Amino acid sequence: MVLGRSAGLDEAKLRHIGDDPLPEGVYADEERAIIEYAQRSTRMEPITAELFDRLSAHFTQTQLIEVCFTVGLSNLINRFHATFLTDVDPETREVLGPSCELPIPATLQARADQGWERSTGG
Repeated sequence: MVLGRSAGLDEAKLRHIGDDPLPEGVYADEERAIIEYAQRSTRMEPITAELFDRLSAHFTQTQLIEVCFTVGLSNLINRFHATFLTDVDPETREVLGPSCELPIPATLQARADQGWERSTGG
């Protein structure tokens, strides 16, 4: 959420970013294409010719490579953290904690705490 806000996404866009399908009238065409690309890529689904054509209508080849790299790197980092049950370090959590609107469920927090202990050798 913090990164989304820093990139200029308003609350309505943040609220629906995980919806599938995306609601009409919330996102501009180019935003919708990027979000759909990120969703499909994250689920490791094929990128259709139709989606690629919509992306190509708004972005240069260099920009498409940047989108692909950014989504791919984010997925790599998220999968790493999911594997090792890592959490942000306590200093970062202190800074970001109040800005996160969604509290982590207790069961997931317990798993994250285990991951933090594992990653620090505790």
